[in-house]
Amino acid sequence: MSGTIRTYQKCPGCGGRFPSSKGGFPIICERCKTQPTKYFINVWWNGRPEFLYYDSDGRTMHDWGHAVALLGEIRSRMVSHKNGKGYFNPDTYKRSSSTSFNKFWERFLAGYKGPTRDKISAIGRHHLTYFSDIQMRDIRAYHIDDWWRELQDKGLSPRYCNDIQTWLRSFFKNALDLDIIEKYPRFPRMLKVEKKEIEYLTEEQQLAVLDAIPKYDKPIFDFLFLTGVRVNEAIALQYSCIGRKKGIVTILHTIKRDGTLGPVKNRRPRRIPLGAVRGCFKQSVIGIPKLFVFQNKWGRRYSDDYLRGTFYKACDSAGVPRIKLKNATRHSFGMNLLAKGYDIWQTSKIMGHSDIKITENYATMMDKEMVGAYGRSETVVKQKINEHK
Repeated sequence: MSGTIRTYQKCPGCGGRFPSSKGGFPIICERCKTQPTKYFINVWWNGRPEFLYYDSDGRTMHDWGHAVALLGEIRSRMVSHKNGKGYFNPDTYKRSSSTSFNKFWERFLAGYKGPTRDKISAIGRHHLTYFSDIQMRDIRAYHIDDWWRELQDKGLSPRYCNDIQTWLRSFFKNALDLDIIEKYPRFPRMLKVEKKEIEYLTEEQQLAVLDAIPKYDKPIFDFLFLTGVRVNEAIALQYSCIGRKKGIVTILHTIKRDGTLGPVKNRRPRRIPLGAVRGCFKQSVIGIPKLFVFQNKWGRRYSDDYLRGTFYKACDSAGVPRIKLKNATRHSFGMNLLAKGYDIWQTSKIMGHSDIKITENYATMMDKEMVGAYGRSETVVKQKINEHK
């Protein structure tokens, strides 16, 4: 009898391979009594093997009944073709529809540019190796659970695994918004990640780095250090946001991941006294209307990649340890506010945090550092021990 139903999956219980079937009995692991969740059909046609993963509508086979019915249809068409009463073409069962996971992932990826696209593309490899040509509407929670277990077996860090799942959630949300799927699937719980201590620069270190920054790039870095605004918010600052009469600079916009202009995080604008940052603006910027306040030496809008690279070079020149740019600007601003004596409520309001719990991270870090102010230094303790010997 032509045609065999097979699966590439392994038993989730014992890890063994599932048997194949000619359709007379379902594929079950004899030891664990489990069944696969994805099948394909192997037939011989014109002297060579053909591997068929879809039905004629482009749907993948996720249950035994679907696989058996498709095998019966294929056998019937093969017999009719040989008897000259019909036509059989294995390519009919090889075409995935436009709503398959990999096709829709390509569409999702096309909406991003630059470094973000590269990041999503790299993350996507962990999605595609499992879901591949599965139809979006056929993906269920148990598929995602199996994928999540396989992902954790790769030895990736919990933080990176969570990042991969976050982008998969965004992908399915986009599919739901476009009516590709009817229901948002259930996702497994994220992995626990140990919180890292906040890295930051003191004001002295910031000034040392600022001295090493090229002259034409100093204004935007000075603005970042003085205000603690997010990097993409500084890049997006427009001339219209500088209120000369009221003496206020309003942070209204940010550069989104796709490179377009959008509202700030949580849609909560920040207001900064113009007098505190006037030295960051060239007089020509305040006097002549331009779209973006900070422009590079080529007269174009800055990119976060350029600012990051410039910052790292300045750190090396100044002998300051490299940390993330957002830590050197925004996190450092928050830590320095607490060091100056501002309380947690004032710091939260100045930084524009939506939840004071975010600000508590800075306070916790500051408390840890203050522990070192009590007691004696290790050098003194060792000296006393030697005296008693």
